[in-house]
Amino acid sequence: MKKRLICLSLIFAMTATQIVPVAAARKDEVQAQKSATQSKLSDAQARVNELQSQKSALMSQISSTQQELVGVMTQVNMLNESIQEKEADIQATQKKLEEAQAERDKQYEDMKKRIQYLYENGGSTSWAQALLESSSIADMLSKMETSQKVYDYDREALQKLKDAVQDVEDLEEQLETEKAELEGSKQEQEGIQQSLESQMSSLKASASDYDTQIASAQAQAQQYQQLIEQQNAELQQIQEEEEAAAKAAAAQASAKKTDTQKTSGTEDKQAAQTAGTQEKTESTKENTQQETASDATESSSKNENTASKENAAIEETQTDTVSQPEAEDTTEEATASQPEKEDTTTQPEMEEEDQSSQVEESTPVQDSSVQETPSQPSVSEEETTEDVSYNSSVGEAIVAYARQFIGNPYVYGGNSLTNGIDCSGFTQQIYAHFGYSLPRTSDQQAYVGTEVSWSEAKAGDLIVYPGHVAILTGDGGIVHASNSAPYPKGGIKYTSNALYTSYITIRRIAQ
Repeated sequence: MKKRLICLSLIFAMTATQIVPVAAARKDEVQAQKSATQSKLSDAQARVNELQSQKSALMSQISSTQQELVGVMTQVNMLNESIQEKEADIQATQKKLEEAQAERDKQYEDMKKRIQYLYENGGSTSWAQALLESSSIADMLSKMETSQKVYDYDREALQKLKDAVQDVEDLEEQLETEKAELEGSKQEQEGIQQSLESQMSSLKASASDYDTQIASAQAQAQQYQQLIEQQNAELQQIQEEEEAAAKAAAAQASAKKTDTQKTSGTEDKQAAQTAGTQEKTESTKENTQQETASDATESSSKNENTASKENAAIEETQTDTVSQPEAEDTTEEATASQPEKEDTTTQPEMEEEDQSSQVEESTPVQDSSVQETPSQPSVSEEETTEDVSYNSSVGEAIVAYARQFIGNPYVYGGNSLTNGIDCSGFTQQIYAHFGYSLPRTSDQQAYVGTEVSWSEAKAGDLIVYPGHVAILTGDGGIVHASNSAPYPKGGIKYTSNALYTSYITIRRIAQ
């Protein structure tokens, strides 16, 4: 029975020792796989964050482009309204021109009839007869004066009609030119609108692509997360198996120890019985000897007891002496541990102060001098500025320099004052010649310099229209790169009426 128990214990112990190494190896393998998966998950999450940041920047660009597109579309609508007004003015002028031409033709026909009447009734003979038949010199002079008045009247009336027709024709030509300029500005703005719309489509497509990439990266991260959860579950199972194996091994060891103790107890009892029998036999023999020697040893045992008591007293005294320094050391250690407790108590406070300082440092300080958006003036109201400085010599020099290029062609997007340039490029280069830096587009130029009212406008000031920009000449006119029509209807030219259409703002550059 005893051998059988020992064999079973050995079998269980060997089995446990084999399970533990296999579980430990599998645990190491799963932990390595988990670490690799966590690394991939971190990369996937970083990719998601990067894509979201890029998408955020793209959405900001889309918003900015959208605002710019809305501004351009607003200017196109304003130009359409101005063109419609010009067309109405042209129609009214054409009607006036037709009326003036009809009146001129009528007056001309009346004058021809009078001349024909005079010619048919004798011509110069009738004049001579009328003079001869005059009753007096006064009568003769009166007849001559009347004839001259009729002649002068006809000439003056005809000349007025000619002048009226010419004025209406000039007005019609001016309106047609202004309409062409508005249509040129509209065409330019529509080109910008098409470019912005194309840009918006591209940006939206990119945003949609970012959505797809972000969704893919998030799905991949989710897969990694699920894999990590599976690996955690497997590690937990391995841990439970290890704990169960350890408990089984401990139980087996305890059972083995118990069996061993039982076996050794039985053997001890048998040995004790044998020894008891032998002791009884020997004690009988020794009793006789001990009685004989008891008297001799009694005195010596007393002396030994006395010596042992003295030695014990000395040892107790030494033990007390040694234990006192140990107690003092223990007291000192307890005393020294108190500052450590105080440091431990104050450490969270220091960490809180560090955290608060980090929060303050992480909060960005907004610099009012960086990225400050200039306030945009209202385009629907004309503000009166106070004491706006003006450099007359520079302003007049700007106009004189701009006039040098009158007659040169207009080219949308061009940058050559001689071979072709558009309106904003013209103003940019004219002012750059005098050291003033202007943006490239007309809508950006609407915010440079200082705004002035129409009554305060001087030569050299910049006037901004919907989709167009020009330089005021100081006499009510402008110099500008108007449209793509040949000069004088288009190109760089002088226009006498700066208020041919509504303007947005007037900016003073030369100060």
